[in-house]
Amino acid sequence: MIREFWVKNFLSIRDRQEINFLAKGPASELVTEVTEGVFVYKLGILYGSNASGKSNMLIALNEVFRLLVLPKSDANKHINGFMPFALTKEEPTEMHVSFYAHGVRYDYDVKFNNRFILAETLNYYPNNSRALFYERTFVSENVQAEIKFGSTLKLQQKTQQTIRENTLNNHSVLSVCRKMALTEDIMPFNKLHGWVMENYHDVDGDSDKEKGLVEILKDAYKNDKKRKFFNQMLQKADLNIIDFKPVQEDRFIPLDFRERVLRESIPDDMKEALLRPTTDSVDFVNHSDSGNFDIPLGWQSKGTLKYIRILDVLYDLITGDHVYYLDELGEDLHYDLLFYYLNVFLFNSEKSQLIITSQETALLQQDLINDNRGVVWFVEKNKETASSEYNRGDSYGLHKNLSLYNSYRIGRLGAKPELGSIFVNLED
Repeated sequence: MIREFWVKNFLSIRDRQEINFLAKGPASELVTEVTEGVFVYKLGILYGSNASGKSNMLIALNEVFRLLVLPKSDANKHINGFMPFALTKEEPTEMHVSFYAHGVRYDYDVKFNNRFILAETLNYYPNNSRALFYERTFVSENVQAEIKFGSTLKLQQKTQQTIRENTLNNHSVLSVCRKMALTEDIMPFNKLHGWVMENYHDVDGDSDKEKGLVEILKDAYKNDKKRKFFNQMLQKADLNIIDFKPVQEDRFIPLDFRERVLRESIPDDMKEALLRPTTDSVDFVNHSDSGNFDIPLGWQSKGTLKYIRILDVLYDLITGDHVYYLDELGEDLHYDLLFYYLNVFLFNSEKSQLIITSQETALLQQDLINDNRGVVWFVEKNKETASSEYNRGDSYGLHKNLSLYNSYRIGRLGAKPELGSIFVNLED
């Protein structure tokens, strides 16, 4: 879980902007005790007008973990996560994230440009006391970075030197363990790296292994526990769906396409895949008073397809310790279904975290959200600098009896578009 995060000079964020998930205590199902005496919000919702920069905070959260765990094989490759604010392109980006893995707190600070990591520090709290994991400082382009390791890791000198030799100036020290097999004393590296790779996800799911709807449903069908979950959630969503089943559908392959594939100099297995007479799909069993009937995946509504995709995320959230970022979660979903989805997550998960952007301001009317204003951030552009600013819902000093929804609706909290006249003038 994420304890806090801040970023500076990234996309629409010029000055340092922070989101903090610390809660004062076990106030509700929105809060979990991540370690003894430390309470963290499981949910975060970012509100704001279009182009305010809501999604950019999710992208920044995504990038800090990608930078931490993904190595580079070539020292000349650029750092893709360097996307500075338009007016400060020559300055480096800075990020800080405090998070938990295996119940242990880690604090990661990194400063980088498009070519080099200029500085990074990873501290951790193995016995609730701060200790150095590693610290790294950029020297120059063709010189190894200076890297210092914490004594609590108990790394052999040979291991330390191997890590230094394999740490290029464009990737993190931690990511080295993905490039090569090291000795057993590297276990703290492998343990942390594996946890981040498994439990912290890209925006809207893992882009490098993103699955299609057919694959999601086929995987669920083969797993009895997951299939039961999907069927329950589809039935409870009032979609008239009571079951689903993988099927194969016939494919129409035009003759000219077939002949062109056969002439191409490509492997036989690729030709076979392109010319397969059938394709995998899924049918849904729908219920009515007159009897059950099948409806193919391609006939389902856009909202139903969106709901199926995010069910895959929800299953992870309630069966493990995962962190997901979902952009515009309410899009294509009925409001009641959106709120139901969030409640299923909150009441059935333990130490997972879901951070979303949304335009569904009606969520602010819910007592669960209004009474826990620390889960909400309002995002708007500063008119003078054109950069995004983020303010937590409990930072405005609103009395507890004042509605968060009404305060936002009348513009008291900002983060709303200022629209012009409805009349259009096309004259010169």
